[in-house]
Amino acid sequence: MAKKPNKEIQLKYKEAVSYGCVVCKKMYGIYTVPSIHHLTGAGMGLKSKLFIPLCFEHHQGSQGIHHLGNFTWEDKYGTQEELLEYYEKTK
Repeated sequence: MAKKPNKEIQLKYKEAVSYGCVVCKKMYGIYTVPSIHHLTGAGMGLKSKLFIPLCFEHHQGSQGIHHLGNFTWEDKYGTQEELLEYYEKTK
């Protein structure tokens, strides 16, 4: 069973939810309710620290990273690392 995030990480998750989906914000200038997407390949030790907020459609929906796969999704929206950098700069 996964370990519950500590209070610091929980606060960062709340901030990300307030920010909205990074793809929707960057590409369309709109807020959509996100969930937390842990960067693929981040490794279990860094899992809670490397994440971006993504709405359902960009996370698990038909245009989501888990549906399209990393390569197709990143070709369409930018790499996860680029989006993380954008999120960090604009939050």
